[in-house]
Amino acid sequence: MPLSSGPALERDESLYLDLVRALAAFFVVLDHAPTLFDLPWVPRWGHQAVVIFFLLSGYVITHVADTREQGPSAFLVARFARLWSVLAPAVALTVVCDGVGRSFGLHPDVYESAPADLPLLRVGAILLFLSETWVSIQPLSNGVVWSLCAEFWYYMLFAAWTFLPETRLRPVLLTIVAALAGFKALLLLPIWLMGAALQRWRALRLLSIAATLSISLTGTVFIAATLAWRLYEWPLDAMRTAMGPWVFHELAQAKLFWLDWIFGLAVAGSLLGARVVAPVLSLRRFSRPIRWCAGISFAAYLFHMPLLYFWAAFLPRQDGWVAIVLTLGCIAAFGTPVERSKTWWQRRLTVAANVWPKPAI
Repeated sequence: MPLSSGPALERDESLYLDLVRALAAFFVVLDHAPTLFDLPWVPRWGHQAVVIFFLLSGYVITHVADTREQGPSAFLVARFARLWSVLAPAVALTVVCDGVGRSFGLHPDVYESAPADLPLLRVGAILLFLSETWVSIQPLSNGVVWSLCAEFWYYMLFAAWTFLPETRLRPVLLTIVAALAGFKALLLLPIWLMGAALQRWRALRLLSIAATLSISLTGTVFIAATLAWRLYEWPLDAMRTAMGPWVFHELAQAKLFWLDWIFGLAVAGSLLGARVVAPVLSLRRFSRPIRWCAGISFAAYLFHMPLLYFWAAFLPRQDGWVAIVLTLGCIAAFGTPVERSKTWWQRRLTVAANVWPKPAI
């Protein structure tokens, strides 16, 4: 497969991808609300939205590595700054919301499914991106961070493969990083790689408009059918029976990895048409709200679970939409300043990278 550095993203294509990212974050929030409130008609598309996040991540990270972060130091500083700038506040928010909700909430029983033992271990594991390394360590009520841990190790695998010279050290480091990632992250790694291939595979850029639109339409139809007909439900029941309860439990979010691969291919096919479809949609008229929503999507993803649990501790189960609105309001208020803190993190990590001794390779 001939790969090369992908071209710069056009403005319309970038807006299209931002719109997809914002919508995916919104549906993740909606997906988790019915676990705490009576919301029978809310779509449960959160897992599929995470598959979209993985693919978008592979696409965008490959792009920035090819265009802006073309060295290991710049790449790693940018990645850690991006992750910790939102993850650290999310962990603090989780600790505060869980503490107040459990101690003063009217319905503290909502936290029965959220483990609270060994809090230092749970917080430390997520801050070091180790909460999904072979065993799952849920950080209090914020169970969605499992995907962030997987994504971090995708970054590290990509950095080791891209920036390390082809010496005997590279396969050793790749093996160590793969071991730290754990089997669940590795099972979902092909989805991230699909995004990278979508960005770098030259042959895809040379397809005719008709071929591009045909592939995109096929992928979009498959996505719509999967979501509308709940095609994940019966394979999930079949896998539960075939694997047994222990294996089924240990696979966690990778239970249907093979179906996630298929869904990821459909997403990749759909996004292939972005550069053709986006200009027709005239998204530039809505660029400011799209950019703003996409800009706080990471915060929305990491903040919403502790906030939903918090509101569930104080509100009756029938007030689910009130909780959703309150959660989105908090995200809107906190998301922008938290996202802007990335610059602060980047400055300090750059200083640390400059004083850290460089390994001899």
